[in-house]
Amino acid sequence: MKSNDSLLSSVSYATILSISNRKCDSGFSETTSSIQISTCFEQILVVERTYHENLKQYIIKYSRPLRRYLHPNEIVDLFQNIEKISAISQSIVRHCEKLFDEDNTFNIPISIIYQSCLDVMIDSYNTYISRSIEVQAILKQYCHKIAYFLQIPIELVIQEITEFILLPIRYICILNDLFQLFVIDYTDLMNDIDWNIIQNIRYLSKQANNILHLLCYNEISILESSQDTTLQSDISSIIVLQRINKEPWESKQIELLDSKLVFTKMNQISSICLSNVVHIEEDSLNTKLCLIVASTYSRYSSITMIRVYIRFQDKNDYFIWLKHLTNAIKKAKDQNWTENNELVI
Repeated sequence: MKSNDSLLSSVSYATILSISNRKCDSGFSETTSSIQISTCFEQILVVERTYHENLKQYIIKYSRPLRRYLHPNEIVDLFQNIEKISAISQSIVRHCEKLFDEDNTFNIPISIIYQSCLDVMIDSYNTYISRSIEVQAILKQYCHKIAYFLQIPIELVIQEITEFILLPIRYICILNDLFQLFVIDYTDLMNDIDWNIIQNIRYLSKQANNILHLLCYNEISILESSQDTTLQSDISSIIVLQRINKEPWESKQIELLDSKLVFTKMNQISSICLSNVVHIEEDSLNTKLCLIVASTYSRYSSITMIRVYIRFQDKNDYFIWLKHLTNAIKKAKDQNWTENNELVI
């Protein structure tokens, strides 16, 4: 049975291919676009072509026309480095098509396809994914302005630009799935460069899947109002640096469990009751959160404030956990108040 991550990628894969089949002006002849998919390389070729066509059409419809109406900084905030990503995609497609013209596509290694652009590709997608949650919030600010300037219904603007923003994220998940086919079918033929590429894409895919879990399952929705959204506390545990007050930093695993934030180091487990969190101090520059917690752990049972610091490996994890913690804390406080003030008849 497939995991949720795998299902997300599979749904994205089906969506991209189905979108491609509906395009009447894809830039490829019927013979070329309906090739018989029989090898991993040919699957990659179909995905790369389809992905590039979708990117190109969204760029032509939205990001380039909006340059006439929005400030350059607003364009960068909203569409990030999408032009650079599109150029990378175009380069990959052209390279794949040259390889496809050769007689034998059965044993083409991943390194032949992606090695020349790997560094710039990883850097570009890492930048894009790390800022994707911020972009969703920015779209909420600009959607009315975009609908007015382009004379497009706001519902369509929100739907299509959301799909546009998510397209590179879905692509990374799909690419990771296809690379796993290489691992299954061609393990004996793979070299160190192949494995390096697979590991890089796998790392990006983990980040991308976290974003998709948040955005695609209505945990964060552009269609909602500017009010705070309610996030479920179902989020994977991760390794962070943690300390209390001025104690030394320690590497620990954190997870949300019921109404508690649980820290685990080897066999040592500690936790924070989320309803006791008074405030969250944000430091996105250093990917660090500080939870100010009301505690009664002193011997006199008086309430003291402790500062619990959590430092994340990257901004992607930082923003995901900030959203989850903020809403989990609110939910815990609401639940605690209800239990303490329940009216018994």
